[in-house]
Amino acid sequence: MKTRMKRWCGGVGLLLVLLTGAGAHTIWPFVGFPSTTLTIVKKAAKPAEDLAEMVAGIAERDITPPVGVPKFGYSAWAREADGFRNRLKAKAFYIKPKQGEPVVIIQADLPASSLILHHRVAELVAEHTDVSFHNISILVTHTHAGPGHYLSSDFYNVFGTNKPGFDVRVFEFLAQQMASGVIEAYMTRRPAKIAVGAKDVYGAAKNRSMGAFVANHTIEDKSVSEAAAERAVNPVMTMVRLDLKNAAGDYVPAGAFSSFSVHGTGIPAFTRPYHGDVWAYYQRELEWFVDKHYDVTQPMIHGAFEATHGDNNPNYRAGLRGDLETRRIGMKLGVAAIELFQSLDRSLSDDVTVLSAMREVNVLDLDDNTSQDLCARALVGAALVGAAKGDEIFPLSYIPPFSAGSPAEPQIDECHAEKNRMLSGLQGWGLEPERYPHLLAISGVQIGGLVMMGVPFEVTFEAGNRIQAAISDALFRQDTAVQHIVVASHSNGYFGYSTTREEYSQQWYEGGHTIYGPGTTQFLATETSRLAAEMVRFPGFSEMPSEWKVTLSAQRYFPEERTVEGNMQELSVPQFVEAESNREPYWSTEVLGVNPSKLQLHESLLSVQWRQDETQPWSQLWVNGIPVDDEGYDLQIRHIEDEEEGMSQYELRWFNPGLAESEGMFRFKMNGRGGLSDYYSSIFTFDT
Repeated sequence: MKTRMKRWCGGVGLLLVLLTGAGAHTIWPFVGFPSTTLTIVKKAAKPAEDLAEMVAGIAERDITPPVGVPKFGYSAWAREADGFRNRLKAKAFYIKPKQGEPVVIIQADLPASSLILHHRVAELVAEHTDVSFHNISILVTHTHAGPGHYLSSDFYNVFGTNKPGFDVRVFEFLAQQMASGVIEAYMTRRPAKIAVGAKDVYGAAKNRSMGAFVANHTIEDKSVSEAAAERAVNPVMTMVRLDLKNAAGDYVPAGAFSSFSVHGTGIPAFTRPYHGDVWAYYQRELEWFVDKHYDVTQPMIHGAFEATHGDNNPNYRAGLRGDLETRRIGMKLGVAAIELFQSLDRSLSDDVTVLSAMREVNVLDLDDNTSQDLCARALVGAALVGAAKGDEIFPLSYIPPFSAGSPAEPQIDECHAEKNRMLSGLQGWGLEPERYPHLLAISGVQIGGLVMMGVPFEVTFEAGNRIQAAISDALFRQDTAVQHIVVASHSNGYFGYSTTREEYSQQWYEGGHTIYGPGTTQFLATETSRLAAEMVRFPGFSEMPSEWKVTLSAQRYFPEERTVEGNMQELSVPQFVEAESNREPYWSTEVLGVNPSKLQLHESLLSVQWRQDETQPWSQLWVNGIPVDDEGYDLQIRHIEDEEEGMSQYELRWFNPGLAESEGMFRFKMNGRGGLSDYYSSIFTFDT
């Protein structure tokens, strides 16, 4: 008996030590890090003038950060970026109706949106445009291969990546790039025609949490098979197409933005390059198609973003997750986008309704009527730490309470109900409510027959259906002619997940990450439907503070500035690497280049050059009418290590070279940086 007691006491002691250590690790960034305070003022924009014609403008900016910034989405299993496989972009779509205020949709290849990023962009553009704070929506792809450390809450800046803290340089880089795009879109606005459409796309996504999904009382089919998982998704792709008048007076395709519901998780954890995930292929396939098949005067711009994707993963085949499957799924979406775009050829109109609205609330300070569905403070569940299906961590993901489907017994007067609190009471003690996201913005946009209601949550498929139904009822009572309703996740901020009450009760990953409790979806249904009605009744409706002051625990991940004193040189001649079962073939070379602080990944850097023989000049290589450069899919740069004299080692890769003609001579080109000349690799051929 004494031996058992000693063992029991030893086990409890070890558990207490582990919990205490975990708690100390959890709160250290909040007490041991320096802080930074951001103050943003709601500036007045230029007055919106009545026009004879509807106008629009579109612009694109590169938002690929430097090497070394940790990536967001896989938490402790993320890695610092060592370069890119494909670039991250932000696209700005400005639309001004004949009468009334404009709207701006900013689509960004980012893991999450950020309310303070929204406010900073709005502050930067206000004095240069007629775009007010409530006219802007930032909508993202949720790629898990993009940067972190720019969000509005300490909680996600600390736990969203493998390293903690808010980096003001990451934040300001993104804000400046986005604001520049909005200003250009405004300055280059032209008479426009718009069309809106939608189509169903199955096969690109699958439901990753069927055990929670089938708990919904609205679901009759309780099958959890792979076939059922492919049906339990939001299949709707919605698109807004913009054609602009050219110098000859003709309206030609200029851009489109679209929504779909699929996680940006085709690229798994532990990978290092920045990557747009399935969305990169989805967006660029349409862009390249329009450039080749329509009479365009400048490259077409397509921005795509999340709808109700919370439990919808890319439908990658078992054991093959990675670049190849991500490309296959993304190109499937690209083909669907092309078909949808073409279907709108004869639906364009220059007289469409354009409205916007926004409301921001502090969920820690709601009145009794508004707050009845939300818990008084945010708390995360152990199921969050156990990870989503497909990203399990052995053995943690298989041990209750971390494993999916391990709810707690609900307690009387416990708002978080079945949630097993991570670290139990230590979480509430160590992390004040203000450390979690609590400034919540809901936005509304109407463009013709489409209404988009943006929320800062990852909304599951069935939760989205219920929110959409509430919005539809509200709009029906306003007698509006709306054909399409999109509940846009990841809009203007990030609050984790929103599940149905039934899904929450099962405590899969999504329920554990519903940080304000099981009533979150009902709260969003109430608030989005209310704002939708106000947007229609009171055009330009806005309830927002006049100023924001946010203090966040800070760290620095932008590379330290280093002076360049060396020269670029080849470290290894190009070599061909054969394909493997789940890896594309590629050419590889290593080069000594400028250090990451001078590399400027957001500017054009890499390309492949070609010539037929030694008598011909070198030129840009094109494949199927598309240049082989770093605006495409197949050129990668990878940082290896830093060297002396402000230089660093890099590997350059050209994937899938077999798509090019095999005859002739090839070489890598790397644009000069830091005052150095352009670099050219040794020549290689496919006969080498």
